[in-house]
Amino acid sequence: MPKSLLQSFLAACALLASVSVMAQTVTDVPLSDADVKIKSAAQNAAQNAVQNAASEAAKKLPTAEEIAAERARLERMRAALAAERAALEKYKADLVQRQQEAAAAAAKAKADAEAKARIEKAIEEKEIGTAGSVPPPAKDDPVSVKNMSPEELQRQRQLAIERAKAIEKAVAVQKAADAKKKAAAAAASAAQTTTPKDKDVATMKLRRITQNKVKYVHLRDVAVNYGLTFAYTKNKANKVSGAVIYDKTRKAIFSSSYRDGTVNGVQVYFLYPMLIKNSEPYISEVDFLTCLDPLLRYKTAVKLGMKTIMIDAGHGGSDPGAINGAHKEKVYTLQIAKRLQTQLEKLGFRVIMTRTGDTYPTLQERAALCKKYKPDLFISIHCNSSTNKTPAGIETYRAVPVGGTETKGSKVKTEKQSANEFDANNSRLAYEIQKGVLAATGGTDRGTRHQAIYVTGNATCPAVLVEVGYLSNEAEVKKIASPDYQNKIVSGILAGLAGYGSFLR
Repeated sequence: MPKSLLQSFLAACALLASVSVMAQTVTDVPLSDADVKIKSAAQNAAQNAVQNAASEAAKKLPTAEEIAAERARLERMRAALAAERAALEKYKADLVQRQQEAAAAAAKAKADAEAKARIEKAIEEKEIGTAGSVPPPAKDDPVSVKNMSPEELQRQRQLAIERAKAIEKAVAVQKAADAKKKAAAAAASAAQTTTPKDKDVATMKLRRITQNKVKYVHLRDVAVNYGLTFAYTKNKANKVSGAVIYDKTRKAIFSSSYRDGTVNGVQVYFLYPMLIKNSEPYISEVDFLTCLDPLLRYKTAVKLGMKTIMIDAGHGGSDPGAINGAHKEKVYTLQIAKRLQTQLEKLGFRVIMTRTGDTYPTLQERAALCKKYKPDLFISIHCNSSTNKTPAGIETYRAVPVGGTETKGSKVKTEKQSANEFDANNSRLAYEIQKGVLAATGGTDRGTRHQAIYVTGNATCPAVLVEVGYLSNEAEVKKIASPDYQNKIVSGILAGLAGYGSFLR
């Protein structure tokens, strides 16, 4: 409310109050008619004055528009105050930042001054080396730092700074060179420990011929594709007897007269002998694909698991297997199978046994178990025997690939079995187990072989049959009956499985 309007309203109220007091005072004494009239006139006059004052005051009250304008003015003042407050806060923040920058600049200036002082001291004491183009004054130089001109002193200071920078740059370059050498050494070390990448067979360029309905590939071409060196082997009469392909870690030997050869020191029976045609060496294509390539390759081309293993203890029940006096094959195969089961389960594998007691599941039933449980590997344990008491040693068998023949046969296999889906893995598994058992037992190497065996041919996973020794050999049968030797056989099989596992992608 405006100040003038408020003053008028207060004056009217004061006048009314004074009239009321007067009226009250008058009522306390007797009044004449004239006095009554005067009193009435006074009261009327006072009432009229109050009413007029109130009317004037009402006329001067602010309108709604005036009130809205006043409110808008107050809001503008409030906004101006807020802006002023924000500006003040920003000023304070800027002030803090400037103080911090000033402190940092002061610290840098102090550091620069200290560095400059050290350089000047080094110049004065002649401790700066000759890394720059101008050496410091010699001790017998009559021109000392103290009597140098300001220009010469500044030049010497600049040279010292440049020398220091040159030294720092040289140190940085040397550190970079050392880091580069270290990285190169690490890369070289990694290259030595990293498995080399195998070449895809489909991309290999191999010369091919057909001889007696058998397809062959050129052995020199095979060597080139694996990065191996080729050389012929000769007999005592200096005639070619076979060939060898090799590098620092791999070596395969082939015979031109027989099927047997070696791969990395383990005897391997190929499906066909090496062929020499027009003075050029060839091996059968089926040998290359199902036998040689899996053994030269660092990793399998087929991704398979290795979690569940089925162990088949040969014979059992009414079928004793090979017998030598009190020694029965069915007994030892089950003992070795159980020992293998125990060790595999300790390692976390799931193991399925085709038999756990003196029972005889038929060959068909064993194959059916493999089909039912779908293991990742199938290993059949057997003992060998011969009418000749001399033979001894370890043999590992796998299914015959289509287009190949049994190791002791000549009939070419034409019908595909379920195991032939895994020919490459069968070959590598047989090779690794043969190598492992030989190393663990010190037994005679009789090689990895091919034979039409029902359980391995009809397996639904990579499968091998291991002949752990000859019961017909008097020295070897005693070993096989020994728990210690059985444990060595088991250790060899486990080592073979570890080698096979590293072959899997």
